[in-house]
Amino acid sequence: MRYVIIDDVQPGMVLGRDIYDFSARTLLSEGKELSQELIQKLKQRGYAGVYIDDEWSKDINIEEIISMELRANAAMSLQELDMDATMEASKRIVEQILDAQVISLDIMDLKSYDDYIYRHSVNVAVLSTIIGIGAGYGLDELKDLCLAAIFHDLGKILIDERILNKPGKLNAMENEVVRRHSQLSYDMLYDRWNIPARVKAGVLCHHENEDGSGYPNGLSGDKIHPFAKIIHVADVYDALSSKRPYKEACSYSEALEYLMGGCGTLFDKEIVEIFTKYVAIYPKGMIVELSDGQEALVMENDKNNRLRPKVKLLDGTILDLQDVEKNRNITVVRQCGMHAMIADEIEENEKGRNQRLYHILVVDDMVSSLHQIKEILEKGYKVSLVKSGQQALEFLQKKRPDLILMDVAMPNKSGIETAKEIRERFPEHIPVIFVSALHDIQTVMECRNIQAADYIVKPFEPSYLKERIRIVLGEENV
Repeated sequence: MRYVIIDDVQPGMVLGRDIYDFSARTLLSEGKELSQELIQKLKQRGYAGVYIDDEWSKDINIEEIISMELRANAAMSLQELDMDATMEASKRIVEQILDAQVISLDIMDLKSYDDYIYRHSVNVAVLSTIIGIGAGYGLDELKDLCLAAIFHDLGKILIDERILNKPGKLNAMENEVVRRHSQLSYDMLYDRWNIPARVKAGVLCHHENEDGSGYPNGLSGDKIHPFAKIIHVADVYDALSSKRPYKEACSYSEALEYLMGGCGTLFDKEIVEIFTKYVAIYPKGMIVELSDGQEALVMENDKNNRLRPKVKLLDGTILDLQDVEKNRNITVVRQCGMHAMIADEIEENEKGRNQRLYHILVVDDMVSSLHQIKEILEKGYKVSLVKSGQQALEFLQKKRPDLILMDVAMPNKSGIETAKEIRERFPEHIPVIFVSALHDIQTVMECRNIQAADYIVKPFEPSYLKERIRIVLGEENV
């Protein structure tokens, strides 16, 4: 079995490993012969590559440190915000890793644009658990670390996908929106009594840097929770080595170099050193270029020197790069087919603003909230105010706004009930952004289920509210 980047996959190749969709269903089964149509669909979904079986790679067996089925089920549980199922999946991840004969990550996950956040979170959980084992953590610590890692990006479900997947550099406001996700993740877990404090701390602080330049609180050194230090390393590594709509994937060696270069400033040096001992730079089944110009297939990795794996040439010759007497002058130069690109090399793609004056209806039973929002928006929009869901329905009988800002907790008729009735009574689609102090999982899920355009947590910065409104209204082509 070998890994082939999607641009090099050819019709007639045979799939070597199942591919699951974002609902944990088998999208394509192992042994399936790939047609041009199937390859094109994989490209459209954003898969960076697939595993295939062929004569060259028939004797390469790639062990799963956790099953692909568990990866997919964990991702689906997280996507559905099924907290109990996600917590159970997290425990199973730890158990499967501890049951593995070799504690080493030597396989590339098959994730697409569709399920990136969720598959990324599972990858970070796996990587973090491996680092925790290397750090000598006990079972309870490993379970809590894995749980913190799988929840670390939970708040991104509250961020518009057009920002998360913007095919270009984020502007200052969009960047600030994204930087809120760790706080939002923490807020969503805050009231969960059965989630330990150290799990929440790991979630909140996973973007804090060793030198104090991170966020949300600018913590440094020993003030950063150990879980967060581990998740930070795993998060950045998986993000850099993943293909996204706005960038190509870095090679694993480039991602590792980035981590090593950030020791002491961005990352804890000890954590990075542990990471390098347990994660393969050139995973089994990867095609690499050697210093003599030949292409080779990685067969095995040596835990003592992951820069010099055992490889197989196109003619079947096997070279053990650990054998310095025979192969002293041969080294791995690079991973074939990968673009030399890191996160900050994304091209700019700024778009102009649409100057149309949009009409916004604000629905909130608190007069102070109504006036606050009106004061923020009235210079750029036509703003109408009503104090209840019933008044909103009566207003819509006469006028149709371009957007509705809706509080959730209102007497007599909640914002969610009002939004449902609007959908039923008025056939034209009017986007609804919920603006609420509530941030519990059930409320967020109910709002998602009725296809809310966005969800903004009070209190908010005026600039943040205006930016989210601009995105929903399409005033900025992101």
